[in-house]
Amino acid sequence: MDRRSYALLLIFEYKTIKDMRVISEFKKQDKDPTRRQAVQERFRLARRFLNPLYPLILKGYGNSKCSVQEAFGRAMSHTLTNVIKGEFPDFRIEPSLAKISNGMLSPLAVNNCARIVNKVLLTWDASESNIKDYNQWDDQVILCAYDITSAQAAINEQPVLRQDTQMAIDLPSILHGKPVHLYLFLHDREEKLYSRSQYLGLL
Repeated sequence: MDRRSYALLLIFEYKTIKDMRVISEFKKQDKDPTRRQAVQERFRLARRFLNPLYPLILKGYGNSKCSVQEAFGRAMSHTLTNVIKGEFPDFRIEPSLAKISNGMLSPLAVNNCARIVNKVLLTWDASESNIKDYNQWDDQVILCAYDITSAQAAINEQPVLRQDTQMAIDLPSILHGKPVHLYLFLHDREEKLYSRSQYLGLL
């Protein structure tokens, strides 16, 4: 190969290399601190809301094949997706959209819910049409009263059954004089099947 051909080959190879697009490199994206703060704040609010309800969530979201982490993770996912509203830094919690249990049992057909001083009264329809599939007359009714501000929650101690059609409970002293969010759900006699929780309002 003479000198001219060799020089042209060098030039050709050089141009070919220069024209290639390198695909192994990528530009580092600048991290948005505001976006990171927003994600952290949403998680903080969700955890703060769910922590007082932790014992209920582990049962209401769990099953024989579900670990503790998975049960709480499902509750966190629902809360982050549906309960935390607004834009950073003005996030807010929408309690009516919260879900502290989830399952196949049918919920109660509540027809009255009232608070008289520190007593909560609840009535529901337990007609035959509501007893179907996995539901039974002795499904246990759980009423949860939750004061989000003080992070205090309480449930009824005495068993109340689906067939009872009513319940009256006295709020504990830590909830006296405080508005509480009410959540209602049921479980079967073995505490393996649960209903989806119902939000009854702020009383």
